[in-house]
Amino acid sequence: MDGIVGIYGPDDRELVAKAFLATGACQHRGKATTGIAVGTRKGIYIHKGLGRIAEVIDNRLIGIFQDLEPVVAIGNIGYGKSPVAEKYNAEPIEVYPVRQSRYKVVLTLDGYLLREEGLRTEFEDSYVLKTINKTEIIGALLHKYIEEEGISFEAGAKLVDKLRGRATFALTAIVYDQEECSLITLNDPLAFEPFCYGMIDGTFLASSESCSHRRLGGFIDGEYNGAEMTICSSKGIVRKRLSDETILPDTFQGVYFGNVASLYRGKEIFQIRRELGLRLAKHYGNSRADLVIPNPESGWGVTVGVAEGLGKSLFPALIKLPQAVRTFQEGERMTRTKEVGLKFGGIDSLLKGKNIAMGDDSIVRGSVSEGGSVWVVYNAGAKYIEFWISYGPMFFPSFKEWHRGVECLNELAVQRAFKNDNPYDKSEEEINKAVAKLIGVNEVRYNTADIIRSVAGEGSLQALDASYPIDPEFWPDWLKVEVERYHNSKR
Repeated sequence: MDGIVGIYGPDDRELVAKAFLATGACQHRGKATTGIAVGTRKGIYIHKGLGRIAEVIDNRLIGIFQDLEPVVAIGNIGYGKSPVAEKYNAEPIEVYPVRQSRYKVVLTLDGYLLREEGLRTEFEDSYVLKTINKTEIIGALLHKYIEEEGISFEAGAKLVDKLRGRATFALTAIVYDQEECSLITLNDPLAFEPFCYGMIDGTFLASSESCSHRRLGGFIDGEYNGAEMTICSSKGIVRKRLSDETILPDTFQGVYFGNVASLYRGKEIFQIRRELGLRLAKHYGNSRADLVIPNPESGWGVTVGVAEGLGKSLFPALIKLPQAVRTFQEGERMTRTKEVGLKFGGIDSLLKGKNIAMGDDSIVRGSVSEGGSVWVVYNAGAKYIEFWISYGPMFFPSFKEWHRGVECLNELAVQRAFKNDNPYDKSEEEINKAVAKLIGVNEVRYNTADIIRSVAGEGSLQALDASYPIDPEFWPDWLKVEVERYHNSKR
């Protein structure tokens, strides 16, 4: 997952500084790579590197880029789209056509592309790929369609059609036509990846999250619907939706990944999480807990709701330590377990001898307990833990993990809890008990898909019910078998 920004303001004397702040507001979306590109009346200039934004971009660079009199800038901050972060794969990425072209394209993208091999025949003789980043493939296609249609909605429509069903994306791109630089923003037909836009004091800003607009002292005008495109140029700022399919936004990004102050489909993420906690408390109706504690940081919202709903005291008895690293996208379960163990410290005076209701956003692999936060709470003297979870039991892996093979299914906590058995025909109580035993707590209290939909709205719950934004023709065979088992068990 990446945080991306596109900003257009020909008369904005603080354009680069604003791009820095807007991109930095999305720092929670990644820490491996950072990059910024600016477009002027003479061309496009890029700076990128490894690390957080403050480690890659400083005031000196901001001043140098602003002195170039830019009209547009794009920024990226992310985990990177390859297993090992390397500078040459960092974004923004320039597209390199083999033959001389009127157009120069530099882009950045939040999203994921499946089976890109089938797309390479579209351009393999016309472009030189200099990275292993899939963003470059999408950029080559975008450049190809701009060559055919100009900087136009028709070019965007061709890209949307080509990627339909095999990719989720929100992108920002600078296009230089030898006369001026334009900004293009575009997302996939299902609006799976979060993407919003707005004007702030005459400057246009598109970002992965509305926290970027708030960082600049403004508000969003709206969140992009599916296949919605903006073209910013000397001719003006024009936005158009290229298809009218029903959108399928990623609910998990609202429940877990987003900034608590950002909006998800018009609703503040903190309030989504708080309401999920309130509904959890109402759903289960009782608790043995003496106090309620959050699993920082993403557990705060649901825990506030659980505490309110149960009428129990809320304490920050788990502290995230300075050496903490974000572990969500660590692929190796045991490595993740060790990293989680470095994240937390427990407050003995609050936890010793107490029954604890502990709130968190999700249980993915279950490594939160294996040397992690659950262990810290027990080690501080807690005698009983109820683990309240804002998301439901995750039966299936994210499509962004499919490249790892069937292991990304088998390592999920629910799958592990019912190894050599069928997890799909089990009751809520059976699942709660089995996962509690697996991760080493007294009770697990999962949320339900119906509650999540009622709070967050319709969207993709992919891990709960296989409501993927990817067409089945691109699913791996092992997943097709598993999803068929799931649907047969529900009949």
